[in-house]
Amino acid sequence: MQPISTALFLLGYGLALPILSRFGRVMRNQQRLAFNGHQVGIILATLGWASRSAVLIVGAHLLWLVGSSSWFWWVGRRIARRANQGNA
Repeated sequence: MQPISTALFLLGYGLALPILSRFGRVMRNQQRLAFNGHQVGIILATLGWASRSAVLIVGAHLLWLVGSSSWFWWVGRRIARRANQGNA
């Protein structure tokens, strides 16, 4: 096993998975710090997979990064719009 990729896996998944377990709450409450921590964890894990040349897994992680970011910001705009309608 490569020690650098193993360290990246431990750091990345150790950061990303606990946040993923409460991802719905992070999305609803727009907890940007938690979301950014999750994204950094996934990036670290992706770098670990990239160092092992696992192209398919790297692609899946990158797809998750783009998809979850899009979803987070889309939900955030929707929540802000609802809050503004309630104040009007």
